[in-house]
Order: sequence, then structure tokens, then C-alpha cells
Amino acid sequence: MAIRNSAKALILHDGKLLLNRCVSRLGIYYALPGGGQHDGELLTEAVRREVMEETGLTVEPMRMSAIFERVSEGRDGSVAHKMYFVFLCKYISDIPQEEPIERDAYQTGMEWVPLDKVKRANLFPRVIRDNLSALLDMGETIYLGSERRGG
Repeated sequence: MAIRNSAKALILHDGKLLLNRCVSRLGIYYALPGGGQHDGELLTEAVRREVMEETGLTVEPMRMSAIFERVSEGRDGSVAHKMYFVFLCKYISDIPQEEPIERDAYQTGMEWVPLDKVKRANLFPRVIRDNLSALLDMGETIYLGSERRGG
């Protein structure tokens, strides 16, 4: 079983957090922009690339905000092991937004969501939403724990 690293971005601008809006068979949910790290790619490079691909925005990672690990069992009995590296990023607003070129499978768009609404949104993984205030503070990197689902 390979471990997949995922670099995610917390992008705060004018009191709003940028989220990817997604739809699955279970309904609407939100996710942080970002995704899988390529071989030989630094995590900071991965988060910049993924944000550009999914949103068309340019960001600069400021600090690693959190680390979260998830091991889950798929419907076919396979096991998925994922490490989430969450970066607090600065939106570089003086660089024009480009068209997104590679959205996630369930992504239908993106939204700047006011912080008070994010805390009630269906944000995946939920541990991000539940610890959002601490993740946005300019403090230490937070280990959000490990989670095993299924099996």
C-alpha cells in the first residue's frame, strides 16, 4: 500500500476562505484546494501547482498549518493511506487569475466563503472545519491526529 501525500491550502482573503465546491452522490460538500504531490516535487511546489490547476489563483505558502493522516478501506476492500499537509497560503492578488485547468473529479467550482459560514459548512475532512480557528492563527503546526475508517 502506497502512502499518498496531499498538499492542501488555507487561503484567507478579506475575511473569506477559498473552498472548492463539490458534488457527490451524498450531496454538496466543500474541500480545501490542493491535491496529490508528484514524485520529486516539494510539498510547497505541490500546493502552488494544485491551487493553480483547480482555481487559477497564484498563492505563496506562508507556513505549514497542520498535518492529518487517514487510513480508510475502499468498497473493493483496498486500503487507502493519505497524509494531508495543510499550508496557510497568501493569495497573490496582483497576479491575474487564470482559468482552472484540472479540477478534482467532484469539483463543480470554487467559492470565497465567509469564515462564520465555513464553521457550519460540510467541509471535508471535518477535522479541518472543527479546528479552523487554530489552523488560521499564526502559531505552531498542529498535528490533527490519525484516523482509521472501515475494516
